[in-house]
Amino acid sequence: MSAPPPGPINDTQTIARNSFWYGLELALSIVVSLFVSIVVARVIGPTRLGYYNYIMLLTNVTASVGGNGLAITTRKYMAEYLNRGEGGVARAVYLYALRLQALMCVGVTVAGLALVFWAGDPAQRIVSAFLVLNMGPRMIAYIPSQANAAGEMMKRNTGPALLGGAIGMVITLYGLRVGWDLYGMAIGLALGSTVEAVAKLRAAHSWLAPIPRGTISPDLHKRMFSYSGQGLVLVILSIVVWDRSDLVILKWMNRDIRQVTFFATSFGLTDRLLMLPSAFSAALGATMMAQFGRAEERIRQITVTGAKYALLLALPLLAGVACISRSFILVAYQQLYEPMIPVLAISTLLAIPKALTAAPTALLQTVERQGFLIWTGCICGAVDIGLDFLLTPSQGAAGAALANGLAQTLAAILIWRRVYRDFDVDLRLGEFARIALSGALMAAVVLLVQCLAPFSGVVLLTLSIVAGALAWLTALRITGALNETDRERLFHIGRRLPGGMRPIVERCVGLLVAEPLP
Repeated sequence: MSAPPPGPINDTQTIARNSFWYGLELALSIVVSLFVSIVVARVIGPTRLGYYNYIMLLTNVTASVGGNGLAITTRKYMAEYLNRGEGGVARAVYLYALRLQALMCVGVTVAGLALVFWAGDPAQRIVSAFLVLNMGPRMIAYIPSQANAAGEMMKRNTGPALLGGAIGMVITLYGLRVGWDLYGMAIGLALGSTVEAVAKLRAAHSWLAPIPRGTISPDLHKRMFSYSGQGLVLVILSIVVWDRSDLVILKWMNRDIRQVTFFATSFGLTDRLLMLPSAFSAALGATMMAQFGRAEERIRQITVTGAKYALLLALPLLAGVACISRSFILVAYQQLYEPMIPVLAISTLLAIPKALTAAPTALLQTVERQGFLIWTGCICGAVDIGLDFLLTPSQGAAGAALANGLAQTLAAILIWRRVYRDFDVDLRLGEFARIALSGALMAAVVLLVQCLAPFSGVVLLTLSIVAGALAWLTALRITGALNETDRERLFHIGRRLPGGMRPIVERCVGLLVAEPLP
């Protein structure tokens, strides 16, 4: 028997709960990975780190391409059948996907190791081998992770991810201290990924095992095959074209290997900043896929609201880092990385449209209209590559960042145009304009502090961050970016927190959102 469709409050609570757990996982991951990346950058230096980044690029692409297509399919159809009350079919989907993933994992790992020892650089052979071994557990972990997301139980992914990340960090830092250098980093990645995969498998098994296994009908099998094929194409476009083609072309067209480090480091920092809005978007996507099986009319309502909250999370982070990029680079990475300042500023500013695409993309994937996403990815990917060839020879990493950001902006415009046309959604442009105005006011305050404050170094960086945070919160209140509906949503979220935190959240909400007029 299927569960009744939840109302708006239940949807909000579910998304909030999953956003909290996924956000906790990502927030700690951001702090740990940022700290480790800064330490590594200082110890290794931009020249040698550029070569390591290029090697890791190839294994990351392979692992992601080999994992995400099937994993997205797992989440989509497990969510649909769980919320139809057909848990047995959902479990069958999980086991089928896990078996296929394991077979692909073995094939990819064996092929990767053979390539390393046949054609790899002898000086980097051991490091490359450990990076290849890192691919297998990463691919396996995608399946249980998406199974937990399908069940809207992202809490079960948090512990394993934190455990694996902690192990990788400890081994990396210890390796740097005792002189293992790049070997320690590669070993840490491999062991951390393995522990995370095992823990996620156990977490998924704990709630799926009691459900009797059902069967996959021929019609469902056909839908899964078609959906996973389209998903694989999207992943290839996302990773190979959007995320990595810039790096490959940059290395090819520009002789300065440091430019690879500057682009890869800036791109990585930007991705980490996008992780927090991604936490909300991931929870949003899981709820959308669940709604597809129980209350499809609510999906379009969730889409615009999800984009609004993604912008509320992304704008202060991305625009703020762009404004403090000079202070941040000189304090964290020091003088050797000064050429990376404009690269980071361009990357973060032009990533703002990317944060807005997660919600409409989830909508199109939920209703199985991935074909448009594929065509959009091809067109905008071609624009990205064309701009790379035009800009990277003279502008280096800054040109690659500009090419990627402009193409992502074009993709965001095309995706939203399609959603508006096909689903007749109310875009609520006034609400987004008020958020954008708040971001502009915050940026103006931060830039004034950066230019006029009689300080430098850590003091200037800290002062800029504090001033930016206060300016952002004040601007949200002045512009009325949050309305009474937002007030109610935030109060519902606050009531799910521990008792001691509720009054604090309520006071903060009261400061951000004015009381409605009588």
